[in-house]
Amino acid sequence: MKKVVVLLVSFIMMIGLCACGGKSNVKFEPTLNKAFTVSAQIKYDNQEFQASIKRLGKANWDVEFSSPNTLAGVLLSYRDDNVEASYKGLSFSVPKSALPLKAIISSLIEVVDATAELPEISGEEKDGQILIEGELEQGKYMLKLDKTGVLTGFSMSNLNLEIVFTDFQENGSGMTETTETTENIPSETVITESEEQTEASSTEAIEETQAE
Repeated sequence: MKKVVVLLVSFIMMIGLCACGGKSNVKFEPTLNKAFTVSAQIKYDNQEFQASIKRLGKANWDVEFSSPNTLAGVLLSYRDDNVEASYKGLSFSVPKSALPLKAIISSLIEVVDATAELPEISGEEKDGQILIEGELEQGKYMLKLDKTGVLTGFSMSNLNLEIVFTDFQENGSGMTETTETTENIPSETVITESEEQTEASSTEAIEETQAE
């Protein structure tokens, strides 16, 4: 009888472990506090969108859509509390079709920026991913990272929202970009001087022809 009881208890424990799905709590330092670019597949309320999301710094993000066709090429620039829309350099008001996404991406930015500044974060490890749960005014969310701290997903079940991130790439720092821009200035000046010399040579040739 005792053996039967032991076997039953063991069986129940095995079922409990299987139900946990390999979950375990972990703590680690976040690696999101950097400039990066990711591709995003966004599913929201039976609609699908694709975009390239670039984090330039805290509260400084660019989101460029590649689909659907109604939004392809539209760039949303988040600067602090302001959001601007543009298409091939032309600025305009945020289109109605992008208004729901504007608020959703604002929520994503708020969560990632806040998480990036934490000295240590706690999450639940499941199936090779770190799951971080929290709550915003819009509802509860889940942020997903891989074991290296790279962004892999973001979801809000009450909004029927699921974002999958791929092709994570770190970007150069702002200092590097500024230096490159500064280094390009002399070359532009050289080109201008060369053009001026060409124009001067042409003028002299015309004057010599007229004198003859």
